[in-house]
Amino acid sequence: MNDLTYIIPTRIESEDRLKNIITSVTYLLKNIPEAKVIVKEVSDKETFKFRALPEIKKYTDVNNLTYIFEESSADSLFHKTRILNDLILMAKTSVVCSHDVDAIYPVTSHQDAYRLIKQDQADVVYPYGCGVYQYQVDYPMEVFHAFLDSGFNMEVIQPHCRTESSTIGWTQFYDRTKVIKGGLWNENFLSWGAEDCEFYFRFNALGYRVLRVNDWIWHFEHARTHNSHYHNPKFMDNHNLWQWLREQNQDTLVKYMNQQEYVTRRRTDAGI
Repeated sequence: MNDLTYIIPTRIESEDRLKNIITSVTYLLKNIPEAKVIVKEVSDKETFKFRALPEIKKYTDVNNLTYIFEESSADSLFHKTRILNDLILMAKTSVVCSHDVDAIYPVTSHQDAYRLIKQDQADVVYPYGCGVYQYQVDYPMEVFHAFLDSGFNMEVIQPHCRTESSTIGWTQFYDRTKVIKGGLWNENFLSWGAEDCEFYFRFNALGYRVLRVNDWIWHFEHARTHNSHYHNPKFMDNHNLWQWLREQNQDTLVKYMNQQEYVTRRRTDAGI
């Protein structure tokens, strides 16, 4: 899996997020050591560098980890779609995975998703099933330490899990070139809300091969600020845009994406 880059946009606005990103990044570096990992933190302070990274180094090698910091005010809206596109352009591998800081998956799910793309059987792969495939993890500090100290023994966290539904968020593997051609992430979605729905719908509607690995996701609980809650000031704008886009046919979607300045600019930057 040396032709794979995990891209992780983050703002560590709570102790929950700090625990979760230490967990997910350590898990990736330890279990898929040949892959590259890029973390981009957009915040008012370098929390990942000074608080997460020293903890990660206790458990695994970090030679394949790249850290980028972009200064932004703590109360600004988190432009996840723009950051993801920044990182897709930065990645040099043919397979890219947008990875949520709050989730982990079986190593076999990573391997299967990667293989489907490398063997040209899929363009986008979700590494978990649609239905009831989510373990929601209650993750207090003592469980966090025990889980990492165990080398990610799932039996440590399983007593703290409850099952929930899973649909289309969190994490996606994809063919980098195909995603750039398809319009990347829609940067008109700002902060949290419907960007995952739009991405899934558009790549299906445009005829790309979107598949799944039918296995579990472990999703770690976290506090929610305005950037991950229905109360964020852009939620209704995001929702309304999503409602309009989902009603469009393939030709209209192609025209819409080709009219977006960021799409033209990023395709040019990528040489596509």
